[in-house]
Amino acid sequence: MVDTNTTSTTVAHRRSTRRFYPALAELLSVMRRWQQWGTLAWADTKFRYRRTTLGPMWITVSLAATIFSVGILYGTIFGGDLSQYLPYFAVGMIVWTYLSSSITEGCLIFIQASSLITSIPVPLVLNVYRMLAGALIVLAHNAVLIGFVWLIFPWPIGWVTLLAIPALALDTLALLGIILTCAIVCTRFRDLHQIVSNVLQLLFFLTPIMWLPSSLRGEQLKFFIHLNPFYYLIEVVRSPVLGIAPDITVWIVAALIALAMLAMGTSFYVHFRHRVAFWL
Repeated sequence: MVDTNTTSTTVAHRRSTRRFYPALAELLSVMRRWQQWGTLAWADTKFRYRRTTLGPMWITVSLAATIFSVGILYGTIFGGDLSQYLPYFAVGMIVWTYLSSSITEGCLIFIQASSLITSIPVPLVLNVYRMLAGALIVLAHNAVLIGFVWLIFPWPIGWVTLLAIPALALDTLALLGIILTCAIVCTRFRDLHQIVSNVLQLLFFLTPIMWLPSSLRGEQLKFFIHLNPFYYLIEVVRSPVLGIAPDITVWIVAALIALAMLAMGTSFYVHFRHRVAFWL
């Protein structure tokens, strides 16, 4: 007698396997074609700021105004050493801008590219890589501000600073997983984009960017740090830039977050990538 449950499970497993390997191969093959989506990202950046004098540097100018005005104000309010607070706030703000703007824009990436998706048979993930490459270009512009802050309040720079490169890679992998998930879900449920935007606004104030972890009073408030994934994603980059080796716990948690987000995003892409065109 044939076990119906076992047969159903086997069939479902085979279907899942048939979906998984082509989707994974698609993710990797498009990633290797970095010249393609990198060129598109550069063209997007130039097209977005055409007929402007400063181009994407306008984002950097706006961020610089925020960093120096808010940084000096809150540094004075907290009564700390401005030479330590302003670099801490500046680097944290730059990394947060990279993370939050990528997630916010990534939620709508498939909706904004709907005409391309429904007319040309290109892999969906190309749009995600393209958007992330554009975010990295803007991040490179904003990173110039770190040099200006260093000229005003210099801090020790050594080999530890190079750890910011693998840390940024971890953040980018985490973003890839988050965007794959949010882009697919937001295509099906359009209201989710507003929810994500509001949650990010709230998390900005709950994440140690404008305030220092040492300013918390009482152990019961430390959960704002320990249970906040954005703290680890920011701190793993911020500490090396400031010449401080991140704690091993920060590295481990940031790596686990990146792996978990990437696994979730890959799973969503495997199961729903063929449905996105019908949801647009």
